[in-house]
Amino acid sequence: MKQVFRRVIDRRGRVVVLELPVPHLGADQILVQNHFSMISSGTETGTVSRTPIELAKQTLSDPWMRHLVKQTVFSAGISKTAQRVWYEMVAPREIGYSGAGTVLAVGGNVEGFRVGQPVAYAASGHGEVVAPSVNHIVPVPDHVDLKQASFVTLGGIATQALRRAEIQFGETIVVYGLGLVGQVCARIARAAGCRVIGVDVHPQANEVALDGGAELALDARDPDWKRRVLEHTGKHGADATIICAASDSSEIINSAMEVTRRQGRVVVVGYVKLDIHPKNFLYNEIDLRYSRAYGPGSYDTSYEKGRVDYPFGYVRWTENRNLAEFIELIATGAVSLEALIGDVYPIDRVQDAFDDIRAGKLAGRAALIAYDDAPDERRTIHRHGRPKREGKVGIGLIGCGNHFLSELLPPLRKMKNVDIRSIVSATGRTASIVAPKLDAATITTDVDEALADADTDAVMISSTHAEHHEHITKSIAAGKSIFVEKPMVTTLEDFRDVARLMDASPVLFTLGLNRRYSPAITKLRASIEGPIDAVEYVIAQQYIPPEHWSIDPVDGGGRLVGEAEHFIDLCNVLIGRAPRSVDARILGAPPEDVRTLANFAITLHYDGGVANIVFSESGAPGFPRERITAFGRGQIAILDDFDTLTVHAKRVKKPKTSSGRSMGHAEEVEAFVKALAGEPNNMLTWDDAALATTCMFGAVESIRTGQVVEIDEFARTLRAPDDGDL
Repeated sequence: MKQVFRRVIDRRGRVVVLELPVPHLGADQILVQNHFSMISSGTETGTVSRTPIELAKQTLSDPWMRHLVKQTVFSAGISKTAQRVWYEMVAPREIGYSGAGTVLAVGGNVEGFRVGQPVAYAASGHGEVVAPSVNHIVPVPDHVDLKQASFVTLGGIATQALRRAEIQFGETIVVYGLGLVGQVCARIARAAGCRVIGVDVHPQANEVALDGGAELALDARDPDWKRRVLEHTGKHGADATIICAASDSSEIINSAMEVTRRQGRVVVVGYVKLDIHPKNFLYNEIDLRYSRAYGPGSYDTSYEKGRVDYPFGYVRWTENRNLAEFIELIATGAVSLEALIGDVYPIDRVQDAFDDIRAGKLAGRAALIAYDDAPDERRTIHRHGRPKREGKVGIGLIGCGNHFLSELLPPLRKMKNVDIRSIVSATGRTASIVAPKLDAATITTDVDEALADADTDAVMISSTHAEHHEHITKSIAAGKSIFVEKPMVTTLEDFRDVARLMDASPVLFTLGLNRRYSPAITKLRASIEGPIDAVEYVIAQQYIPPEHWSIDPVDGGGRLVGEAEHFIDLCNVLIGRAPRSVDARILGAPPEDVRTLANFAITLHYDGGVANIVFSESGAPGFPRERITAFGRGQIAILDDFDTLTVHAKRVKKPKTSSGRSMGHAEEVEAFVKALAGEPNNMLTWDDAALATTCMFGAVESIRTGQVVEIDEFARTLRAPDDGDL
């Protein structure tokens, strides 16, 4: 199928149409054959023409992005950071978020939709086939024109803005900014019985607003436009002003305050500078509000992915209900968008659409993309039919996100005895980028297709955390050797399932706990004569915001589940034996859901040894992100960030690690490939992986119960008959 993408940086604002497999259909998704999608003249044209300087300014203005770049440099080094930045600059990015078509297939958890049904969708791109979540898709009555239905996302944004303004029948509403969102907003307000005044700098946009029912449309460049608003409202001012414009000037927000009545409302939809003069804001008691996206549910990952809905009686207008209500307005004839359709472009001429928008040929009107009636619905694209080369190991890749691209892809590219058979990704986009670099035979969105290849000896799984269980179990059933990134799984029940499958049908299995392979760890262990009796492992991370994916209960599983296997395994390696018990505690106030835990301490008890792990978001500049202190007999070795080793014995030594801050990623990939080829190797085995994962879930259980968990006893429960929750 065909899909439109942009590059992060392109001074000429070019887009590209790629041939991709049809997207993967998740349990909470619906597969839609697109008929029309709408180009947002503001959002999308702004993103396709950013320069390097503009991108740098945007990054530096965001504290979280500054922190991310800094931490990437510290953890990966300048070279790898530069590689990642270059990839982000040139890699194609999905654009588009509003369209309409017909249902091709529904996910297993979806109800209320049927194949062939007309629908409108939000939050998915310009592609012949898209896979929105169930909360981003609404039915469209048969008599509704799908061209108008393709405005559904703008309709949701406008509807939510008017709800935030709490408009009432008979009120006067100023819509400042008559781009597409403003035009739709004006029409909905008119349909709700309000008097509408439009304001814009483009005469064409003002004319479109007047045709759509606005009583007045004013040029924002006219010095008298604010006076005319006041005159039109009997010198009271508008009951509410909706700002649908974007500007770095503070003129817009202050002008909006000046034309709004006392105790009126100003709602910001676009991005405007909030340098507010208190004269009107304070003295007139104006309420300033933001309208975020298209309703409650926006930026809530569980809602956006269709995993939950909000009860009707408590949240009357969610994202989905706003979208549905907008389609109802079109269906009843209360709102017509026919005049807003500027031109329709076939997907092969999509660049013309963006060029016409930038040239100002469609001011106040939309460009739509039209799609073929019979798209290519293949989920697999074969790049070449070559069988696996003699003397090589065939590997399939499932998932290829940022971690894979930065840490696992480089060593794979250097290995001469590896034949990449397939690359699986949910949308096929990343797979299409990586495939030429690895000369992969196939790109696909179908895991089963990849596993059916007889020339595939093994899979490397680096999909999202929540998908690991499905991909592991399918790979075991197919008899493939497995490399899976941590965490192995995100729930105890999934771990029980994997353990039982490995007992019944064992395959070569390793877990991506790379720290044990780091040359710095080898140097540390060699620096201490005799056994290591105790380890203190302090991980001092920077604070991450609550919306970060790693502490999402489903997608990330929390930082204990998502990362603790790393630290537990390394302690096991350094002490050289299996722990007998685990005792874990929350640091600070306990979260509502332990899966969102970000501060914790774990104590592992060994026969004659102990390891203390402290994971905290108290990281500070200049202090190592990870500090490992190993205690021998009369010897102490301290390793900071896998780079600086200090050994205290009869005298203090600082042996060179010669690791280049290597975290062991290349070495773990090399060990896996050697194991596949039957060569001598130091690969982490299934037993090692199962031990680290058992200890991690033992730590979760210890936090839940407040008790010390005996590892052997806890491990036995994993293989016990399933008679309910543990």
